[in-house]
Amino acid sequence: MMAPMGRNTRRLALAVALAGLPGILGGEPVNEARIDGKAPTLSAPRVRPAAVAGSWYPGSRKDLEHLLDELLAAAPDVTVQGPGPIRAVIAPHAGYRFSGPVAAAAFKPLRGQTFQRVMVLAPAHREPVRGLAVPRTTHFETPLGRIPLDQSALAWLRGHPLVSESDLPHRQEHAIELELPLLQRVLTPGWALVPILVGSLDRAGVAAAAHLLHPLADATTLVVISSDFTHYGLNYNYFPFQNDADTAQRLQDLDQGAVAHLIARDAAGLLDYRHRTGITACGLLPMAILLDMLPPGATPTLARYDTSGRILGDYENSVSYLGMVFTAPDALAAASARLGPEQMGFLLRLARETVQRAVSGRKDSIDLATLAAGRPVPAGLEQPAGAFVTLRKDGQLRGCIGTIGPVTPLLQAVTDNAVNAALRDPRFAPVTAKELDRLTLDVSVLSPMRPITSLDDYDVAHHGIVLSKNGRRAVFLPEVATEQGWDKATTLTHLARKAGLPGDAWQAADARFEVFTSQAIHGQVNPPTPGDKTP
Repeated sequence: MMAPMGRNTRRLALAVALAGLPGILGGEPVNEARIDGKAPTLSAPRVRPAAVAGSWYPGSRKDLEHLLDELLAAAPDVTVQGPGPIRAVIAPHAGYRFSGPVAAAAFKPLRGQTFQRVMVLAPAHREPVRGLAVPRTTHFETPLGRIPLDQSALAWLRGHPLVSESDLPHRQEHAIELELPLLQRVLTPGWALVPILVGSLDRAGVAAAAHLLHPLADATTLVVISSDFTHYGLNYNYFPFQNDADTAQRLQDLDQGAVAHLIARDAAGLLDYRHRTGITACGLLPMAILLDMLPPGATPTLARYDTSGRILGDYENSVSYLGMVFTAPDALAAASARLGPEQMGFLLRLARETVQRAVSGRKDSIDLATLAAGRPVPAGLEQPAGAFVTLRKDGQLRGCIGTIGPVTPLLQAVTDNAVNAALRDPRFAPVTAKELDRLTLDVSVLSPMRPITSLDDYDVAHHGIVLSKNGRRAVFLPEVATEQGWDKATTLTHLARKAGLPGDAWQAADARFEVFTSQAIHGQVNPPTPGDKTP
């Protein structure tokens, strides 16, 4: 089985260079480059001390507790919308004098709640980052005490090509630190932190980051997105309009355009809005990652909005602050609901029609309504999901291409992979029209990936598995081991070799694994008669 080829041309490639914000109103200019370098394994606690305590917020425990309690008491009692608990929060990260009331409004609904993990995604302001950056430290410290880092989650992230590991970009970064005292004050103690700085990413990188982080956002995890919104004026080199009596309303309208995409859970639209307007929301990429992670039932609630221009009575330079919470009945990492026979049958018909058209050279698009034979197109197929399309000729593999993660809508994933399996699997010549009568077709829909830290959690009879090591990756669908009659060790040996690694590479300490399940449906590419009843 192979990953898809040539898909990036369909993706929006946005090099998002966000304008920064100096001083305690907000962040510094974003620099975009890779951080390289490795460090020895830590054997003792290593603490990242507070970097901006005493300037951006009080440096003494007593004064900080007093200020936080005042901010939380003054914050409005927000009526959180939607079913289910709070799964995610967007909060600003400027100095508490400016952003504190908005941040308090966002965090106040979480008072007394218990989480095992808090994942904070923030823009990198101080040092160059490409992709995601995690620290090597074991604890972050504020005047309220030390917060342990979730080492199992960080171990899952380390070594991924999208992730760099370095303390340098975290050392003076304020965007994560400003969220921590509020979290310490509202949440029940006992949670561990996953601090992630987000640097340069295009649209495909945002989707890949969401896929990587998705398994960590389980029912015991709170996701916090740290972001200020529009940075307006000479200090930020952003003048979408002149400063006049209408500036306050224009800033609100500009910010509301981004909020509309947050409410719609539209990551691509949010990135496009940045491209069209130049809006200087420093955490736009972390927000886009969140939108790609949110489940379909997520409901946003706007907690509060404000600007430093209103606070200071001067809009010559102004930064906007917004607090938002997202509820959902299911965790962000909840397994996708199983598709029903009608949905799976439609996907099989779609893949069959796509293969027939691709092999015959037809370029016209498929009309989904016609394919549904007058019935509505089954619901639920527009949600992103991983999928594989497998072709066999006389029972022997003839092509197999798939998408591991939920990057594109399922309908698109099946269409793309059907074309690729028929024409672009590099192991085979393109399928010809005279072969169609001898071909069978499998469509497999994948559940979200779940990281495992022990191979005891891999059930070779029921799980698909992904091996990642040294920048190489390979996947087997759940049925592969069963069809081949392999036991667990044999399966893992073949998987390592498929990744271009030695057969025993799966036993190495730095080998990382994800498991998943799949639903599959089988049929012929060319039904034997017009009355074929294959679903």
